[in-house]
Amino acid sequence: MKIEDLKELYGDDYPAAVIVDGVRLPLQRERRFSRSYHSGDMGCEVSRFMEGSASITAPELEREWPGWDDDVRMDFCESCDWLKEQPDFPDMLRFVMRNGGPYDRSSVAMSVACQLPPDEAFDLLTQALRNTEIGKTSNIGQAIALTKHPDAEATLRSHLLNIWEDGRLWDDDEFINWVAFDATTCIAHLIEFGASPADFATRVRQLSEHVCSHNRDSCRGFLSKHYPWLK
Repeated sequence: MKIEDLKELYGDDYPAAVIVDGVRLPLQRERRFSRSYHSGDMGCEVSRFMEGSASITAPELEREWPGWDDDVRMDFCESCDWLKEQPDFPDMLRFVMRNGGPYDRSSVAMSVACQLPPDEAFDLLTQALRNTEIGKTSNIGQAIALTKHPDAEATLRSHLLNIWEDGRLWDDDEFINWVAFDATTCIAHLIEFGASPADFATRVRQLSEHVCSHNRDSCRGFLSKHYPWLK
C-alpha cells in the first residue's frame, strides 16, 4: 500500500495519528516494524511493512535475528504478514518456525498455513504444537485446521484430549483461564474443519459452566453458532 492509501484509510494525520471508528488515536510508540496508536481504552497497531517505511529480506532476517531481543522479534512476527507478496517471505516463515520461541511461532502460524505448501506447513505446525505449552496453543491449532491436511482433525482431537487432562483446566482466574480457552478454541477449530458439533456437546456444556466468567463468555462467543442453547 502507498502512504496515500493509508491516509485514505486512517485519515490525513497518518502517521502522526489514525482515525478508528471516528476516534482519533495519536501515535504512542514507533518501533522498527510497527506503530502503536492509543487513546483511552482504544488502540491500534499498524505494520510499517504496509507502506514500505520498514523492509527486510530473508538473508537480513537470518543475519540480524540472533541480535534481536524479544521485543524486536515480537514486533517483526506480529507485523510481517504484510510481506506476503515478497518472494522470500516463505523462507522467513521457515526460519522463524525453526529458530523462534513459542510466541514467535504462534504469531506467524496463520501465515505459515497460508503461505507454505500444506504438507510442509502441517509438519512445522504440528512440531510447534508439541513444543508449546498448553494454554498458549490456540493460534497454532487454528493454523493446523487451516492447512486442511488429512491428518489435521486427528491431530486436533488428540490435542483436545491432552488439554482435557491438564490439571489447570478448571482453575479460576482474574482474567481468563488460558488452558480452558485453548479447549474452547480447539473445539471451534475442529468444527470449522468439519467435525460434528455433537462430538463435543458434553465438553462444551462443561466449558459453558466454567468458574471463570471470561471463559464462559469466550465459550459463548466461539461456539454459540454451533450450539444454539449457549445463547
